[in-house]
Amino acid sequence: MRYLENKDRSAELLRLILPLMAKQSAAFHPLSYTLWYEHAAGLNPELSAQLLPHLDAGPPLTEEDVSRLHTLYVLDRDAQSIARLQAQLQTLLSEIARSTVAAGTEASDFSRNLEACKAELVAGEGEGGLERVVASLMSMTSEMQTATNALSRQLEASAKQVDSLTDQLGRAQSEALVDPLTGLNNRRGLEKVILQSFGTEPDFNGSALLMLDIDHFKRVNDTYGHLLGDKVIRAVAQVLHENIKGRDIAARLGGEEFAVLLPATNLQGGMAVAEQVRACVARGRIHREGAQPIGSITISIGVAAGEQAEPLEGLIQRADEALYAAKRAGRNRVQVIRAGEKLESPKP
Repeated sequence: MRYLENKDRSAELLRLILPLMAKQSAAFHPLSYTLWYEHAAGLNPELSAQLLPHLDAGPPLTEEDVSRLHTLYVLDRDAQSIARLQAQLQTLLSEIARSTVAAGTEASDFSRNLEACKAELVAGEGEGGLERVVASLMSMTSEMQTATNALSRQLEASAKQVDSLTDQLGRAQSEALVDPLTGLNNRRGLEKVILQSFGTEPDFNGSALLMLDIDHFKRVNDTYGHLLGDKVIRAVAQVLHENIKGRDIAARLGGEEFAVLLPATNLQGGMAVAEQVRACVARGRIHREGAQPIGSITISIGVAAGEQAEPLEGLIQRADEALYAAKRAGRNRVQVIRAGEKLESPKP
């Protein structure tokens, strides 16, 4: 959803929201803030109805509550909005089609009437007959002009509506496919881009997948707070953005986990990109406001090469196995899984 509140209004909302969030058990993170923002701004009555019992003496919201409410009343709401806009656009296009058919029918009737007038002229029924034909032609022409002008106005108005709905639909679809914190694709966006690039039956043979995870991210959040944790996530996303190119696809799958699909890239090429990304993150420094850097942030990366007729879920699972093998081996490293290889998969 695109929020339209100006800076002053959003600052006022911030002052209202922070005390509400402070009463809850859930942390101060984007999902929780989104819930209370939409409640305080009066944007989501159904969500507000769910939040009201948690105010004052009600039970505080837990992390599980926040995740559930965000999915049901924010993410699903956006999906419903897309469906509604698509339905409106379809209805409008159907109305345009009906108007065009009606105009075609009127044009056909006009043509037949002209032929009738022509036949009457050829028959030649004297001066009185000629006057009747001329009067009839003038009347028919006036009616046709009126109908044409009405259709032109209707089509002009419909065209503006189509443009508006198409623009709204494009924004809604874009927002639903993008992670708001990093600007990268989310999981749904990743699947959408893969569908556009590979088709409905994608073949990942000859492509490589990187699965990334920020090392000890919970420790960062617990020590420095979620605002700095968000800064770390954005910094890693920026590194990914700077180190991929062309048809490469980067996505934040959730939390501190990312994925990068490298089309037309073999295992060695995937390893090279992974090592480049890992080293770039390790060299960076994250600063707190007015304070010293918090030290090195590192990531672990698992790399897998796509196999013939392998579905996306299978490729992700194998890259995930490599990722957790990298974590078990000490973190801040790249681990590869080769075709037919099986790694131990329990998370560290």
